[in-house]
This record gives sequence, C-alpha cells and structure tokens, in this order.
Amino acid sequence: MTKLIPLVLLALSACASSLDPATLIARDRVLGAKVTVDDDPQRAWPRPGEHATVTWLTASPGASPEFSWILAACPAATSSGFPICDGAVFASSQSRGPVPVMSIAVPADIATRSFVVLGAICASGNAIIDATTFAASCDDGSLADRVSQHIFIARDGATNHHPNIIDAPFTFAGVAWNDRKEPGCGGLPEISADSNDVLVGVAFEASAREMFAVVDEPAPWREELQLSVFATAGELTQRYAYVEADDMREVSPVAVEWTPPTAEEVPAEGLRVTFSFVVRDLRGGLDATTRALCVK
Repeated sequence: MTKLIPLVLLALSACASSLDPATLIARDRVLGAKVTVDDDPQRAWPRPGEHATVTWLTASPGASPEFSWILAACPAATSSGFPICDGAVFASSQSRGPVPVMSIAVPADIATRSFVVLGAICASGNAIIDATTFAASCDDGSLADRVSQHIFIARDGATNHHPNIIDAPFTFAGVAWNDRKEPGCGGLPEISADSNDVLVGVAFEASAREMFAVVDEPAPWREELQLSVFATAGELTQRYAYVEADDMREVSPVAVEWTPPTAEEVPAEGLRVTFSFVVRDLRGGLDATTRALCVK
C-alpha cells in the first residue's frame, strides 16, 4: 500500500470530505490540524526549503486510543475551496501512534502559494484508502476520518503566527475556569444535571490577532478569530463564536451556551465532561486546549 500513496492521494484530493461538524464528542475523532515550522513553532506558514510538522488534533469520549493514518502532501491547485493537487506528492506518511503527525520538507522550488495535506485517520484498526474507489476506511470496519489541510507558504515577507488560547482566561457560568488534567471529578467545577443553559467563555487579547496587509487596501487588517467548542456530553447550542475583524477592544470575550445532560445520563458518582476548544485565525493559524467540569 505504501507505494500507492502518491497515486491514491492525488485522486483522493478531488473528493476529500470535510471534518465532522458535530460538537458532541461521542467517538474518537479529528478536530483539526496545527502546522508548525520546526525552527519557529509559533509560525504557521513555512518558507520554501523549511521543515514543518502537521499535528492532527483529536478528541475522545474516554481514554485516547492509538491512531493509524495515511497522509500525503502535494502542491495545491488553489489556496481555498476543495484541496486539489497541482503536482506530484512530495511527502507522505503511513504510521500509527498516540498522535497523528507528519513531518514535511517543503520543496525549495515549490511554485504554488500553498500546499495541501490529505489522507485518512483511524482511531481503531489500520487506515486504508482503496486504490480503485479511493474510499477511506479502517480495516476493522470502524469509521475513518478523511482529512485535508491547506498550508500557506510564507513569501515576500508575508507570514502568519498561531493565535494563543493556552494562556487565555476561561469562564464557566461567569466564574474563572482553570485547567485540570487529573481523571475523575475531584476538584472540578460542578453543575447539576438538568440545569438551565450556562455560558462557556474565553477572552482573547488583541495581541492574539495579528495585523496583515490586504491587496488594494490602504491599511492592514486585524485577524478575525473563529472559536469552535466541542463537549463529551450535554449540548452546545452553536457551532462557532467569533471575534470579528473590526473588534478593536483590548480584550474580546466570546461565549457559547451549553445545556447540561439530563439526570438519566449521569451516573451516581458524577459525570466528567471534557470541553475541547479550537481557535482559528482563518489564515492557517490554530491553537487548542481543553477544560473539564463535573455534572452531578
């Protein structure tokens, strides 16, 4: 199968599907991809000739599994829309491990404005792409995540850095919400099952949004931020929240409403609910983090 990766991924690019839009983490799944330049991890756009790493962000309703993946990179025909190859595959990866990841040496002579990474990721079994139909699957019958990512190339002084959500302050129902990785419900904020909707919020400083030049515009623009929130239980009432490009505040809070699960869904010892937060600057920059609470 390894020898078929370049051929299969070139064909797959014409029919790659988008990521699952559901906000409920009911299965092991992929939420997005973060591109880092190896010599400058805060930078999202590699230059020709540089090495970059693409790390696929995942979320699970329980313990994280071992993933398997087939991924390949090729010059992009366009910088938006369907990720279609415009040239031969120049990097590929077929492997397995706790985090889907791919190292890429960007060709020094790449002529396109961007390249794409395409492929399939499985949380169970081995990822397979059929050489005849180009369908992605897992060899144990489980669902494969078909993934794609445009990666912009830094040229002529233009570049982009990732926004920062790791250090951003979070709130749950208006109260400061700190990170906690330990399993179980101990020490977590608590809420009763069947409670009314509550606000889950995060605030972004203006420094998290880069200024960038726009063709035919006299002044630079400030980045817009898109926040996606996912949860392992309950219901989020919206898919995205935004910090708009014309928001000139020093600190911009955003929030989404979350409905707690019902009492029938909560065991006697309580239910730990994990939230995954993914922020995108809509120019290829991305950051992610998690928070948790306990429903009783």
